[in-house]
Amino acid sequence: MRVCFIAHTNSPWAPYYAAYFHTRGHDVHVISFHSDPLPDVHVHYLGPQQGGLAPKWMYLTRVPRVRRLLREIRPDVVMATYFQSNGLVGALSKCSPLVVSTRGVDHDMYLPEPFRGRLIRWVGRRADLLHAASPEGVDSLAAVGIPREKFTVIPLGTDATVFTPATGPRAIGPPRLICTRKHDPVYANETIIRAAARRRDLGTDFRLRFVGSGTTIEQSRSLAATLNLNNLIEFTGEAGHAAIPLHLRWADLYLSASRGDGAASSLFEAMSTGLFPVVSDIRANRDWLSHKRTGYLFRVDDDEDCANGIRFALENPDLVRHAVAENRATVIEKADRNRNLEKLESLLKRAAAI
Repeated sequence: MRVCFIAHTNSPWAPYYAAYFHTRGHDVHVISFHSDPLPDVHVHYLGPQQGGLAPKWMYLTRVPRVRRLLREIRPDVVMATYFQSNGLVGALSKCSPLVVSTRGVDHDMYLPEPFRGRLIRWVGRRADLLHAASPEGVDSLAAVGIPREKFTVIPLGTDATVFTPATGPRAIGPPRLICTRKHDPVYANETIIRAAARRRDLGTDFRLRFVGSGTTIEQSRSLAATLNLNNLIEFTGEAGHAAIPLHLRWADLYLSASRGDGAASSLFEAMSTGLFPVVSDIRANRDWLSHKRTGYLFRVDDDEDCANGIRFALENPDLVRHAVAENRATVIEKADRNRNLEKLESLLKRAAAI
């Protein structure tokens, strides 16, 4: 099967999608507005970019070129990820069976009604099948009139054979907390830093590690310094993906204060590694966790409740022990990347047969 993805090559999923379909013997092409290379597949770069990002108007100006590329490639199926950018381009340039994928809130096209709803419905009609990374994406798009029966929900998930719990006795020392979310406004890492200050002020000894970089990392460092937390918080900066399991095995608790999400691979990685999640109470987390049973869900932007979640986890070791076992079993059953990539392959084969 000849597969063409219209996807950002620097996205968390494009490298896995491309590599999987290549290893399965498919002829893989990727049309991208980002210049990051992908090994062993044909990447068609549509830049240039401005400041590392493709401006919204560029998507529309590249439609004729995408249409020409698709006629040259002649794919059996096209999958376009992100409704508001690549999905729109895929719908406008369609000449093969098309699957459009929503990853979370990417279908919000920032247009006034009724234009927004009409455009979303039009993209949905142009797609032969629709993919969602989470149930929330289905609910949001069904609310504007796209039939639920067109959707298949398949999160990217994580590799449970790589993200495994630590073995052997835990190293002596205070509780260790970790956040592997980017430093970006949507992830609200300042909520975690303020919660850490609250726990420190209440006498809790701990170590907190932020793994990753982003546009607000200097603000995060500055806030930690202002709150006199430099001796308790470590900022590693960007870490290669191979290093993430090692960082997670160092920790006891996983923290995320995200204001919005899809099916976050970082959550699945933490669950698979055996960490108890203390995370924001948003739909994307409620789909996978039960409050005070398999995780602690704190109110969005509420650093006091986040601090309460840390305390809850530290004071309930028996509950935490049962929760981490259940969470890993959930990942293996529902969010194992290898199994979910097989499901995605079946979806694209079904679309190609339409």
